[in-house]
Amino acid sequence: MQEKKKILRTLGITLFIAGILVGTVMFIFMNWAYLEAYFYFGYTAPANKPLTTLRCPLLMTTSDTGEVTIQLTNNTKLDLAPAISTEISSFDMVRSEENNYPLAAGETRKLSWAVTSNDMAFGHLVMARVFVFGAYTLPSRSGTCGTVMVNLPGLSGMALFLLALIFILVCMTAGWILWLGGSRPIQIQEQNAIRAMLFLTIAVLLGLIAGIAGWWVVGIFCTVACLLLILVVVVYYLQKA
Repeated sequence: MQEKKKILRTLGITLFIAGILVGTVMFIFMNWAYLEAYFYFGYTAPANKPLTTLRCPLLMTTSDTGEVTIQLTNNTKLDLAPAISTEISSFDMVRSEENNYPLAAGETRKLSWAVTSNDMAFGHLVMARVFVFGAYTLPSRSGTCGTVMVNLPGLSGMALFLLALIFILVCMTAGWILWLGGSRPIQIQEQNAIRAMLFLTIAVLLGLIAGIAGWWVVGIFCTVACLLLILVVVVYYLQKA
């Protein structure tokens, strides 16, 4: 019976750590892209507000054509045509453009700019900065975003992201079930491990959400928390084994 429990614990912690490690690496890369984008373009005149609707692709492969998108809403009673300056990374020179985009009164419009492997900088990143100039009562807004590009031409970035996400969730869930099944009855040591695993699960999920939303500051805190908690869980298991 004890041998069976040990096998369940070993298999459970292995699957759990596999999901945690893949999740941690994934959200570190996603947040790293946004962090690099923040510093990549250098100084620009400050905007009145952040451009919170700016989005880059979650993940790209070298065969992808992705889109940098923003959503603008004209909540005034006048037809407007705000000027928008766009800068996109490149191997040698930043690609930039500035155009006016008409917005009818009350209209919400989605704008997009295509990005490919030709826009890759540092060998793995596609980054963008968009500045929306103020128009009438609408404030100026600015934001940056970034995407990690992976050299897997036979797979789309979205497919790769979904496969990785499924792997993470399945491994963490199965790991929890097997580890708990092999750790009963729950003693004080197990309770400490459960708390560490719970915080680790929350940190990875929050890190992934931060990567999707572009909250790279939150991503940094999640990275530190994950590394410390992984150490706690591994040390516990080595003592228990």
